[in-house]
Amino acid sequence: MTVLTVMLVNDGSGKAAALKEALTQAGVRVIAEVEVSLRLGEMIDSIRPDIVLIDSDAPSRDMLEHVCVSSAHSERPVVMFTDDARRDTIRAALAAGVAAYVVGDVVPERIQPLLEVAIERYSLDKERREELDDMRQRLADRQVVEKAKGLLMQMKGIGEDEAYRQLRERAMKSQKKLGDVAREVVELANWLKG
Repeated sequence: MTVLTVMLVNDGSGKAAALKEALTQAGVRVIAEVEVSLRLGEMIDSIRPDIVLIDSDAPSRDMLEHVCVSSAHSERPVVMFTDDARRDTIRAALAAGVAAYVVGDVVPERIQPLLEVAIERYSLDKERREELDDMRQRLADRQVVEKAKGLLMQMKGIGEDEAYRQLRERAMKSQKKLGDVAREVVELANWLKG
C-alpha cells in the first residue's frame, strides 16, 4: 500500500502536534506544515501532497474562502479536523470544497480509512463536476448550432438540413468543433447587423 502524504494546515488550534502524531501512527507522512494563507493554492502546488488536512478549532469565513480557492486551483482533496459541529459551518466547509469534515478528537486507527474515503469522495465529486460541465457545454453548443442554422436558413434561403450540412462541412474543413463554427457564424452575423 502506498503511503499517503499530507500537507497539514494549522489554524492555530493547538492540536496540530496531536494530529501530526496520530497521522504518523496511522502510517501517513506529513510532508509540510503550513499556516492558512492567501498563497495556500501555490503552496499545495509546490508541495504536491495527496491530501490537504486543515486543523482548526472553528473555521472562519476567510479560511473557508482560502480553502475554496485553493481546492479549485490545486485539485487536491481537503479534510478538515475541527471542534465546530454547527450545521452552517459544516455546510460552508463542504461548499468550499472540503471532502471530509471531522469533528472531535482524532483516533489514529480511523485516520487511514477516513483519508481513503475523502480521496474517493473527492474523485467522485470531481467526476460529477466534469460531467456537469460537459453537459452544459453540449447544451450551449446545441443552442448555438440551432441559432446558426436559423441564420444560415434566413440569409441563404436554404432548408434546415442543408444549413446543418454546411455547418458540419465547414467544421470538418477547418478542423474545429461544430459548436465553435456555429459561434463564429453567430458572431459574424451579429457583427454584420451591428
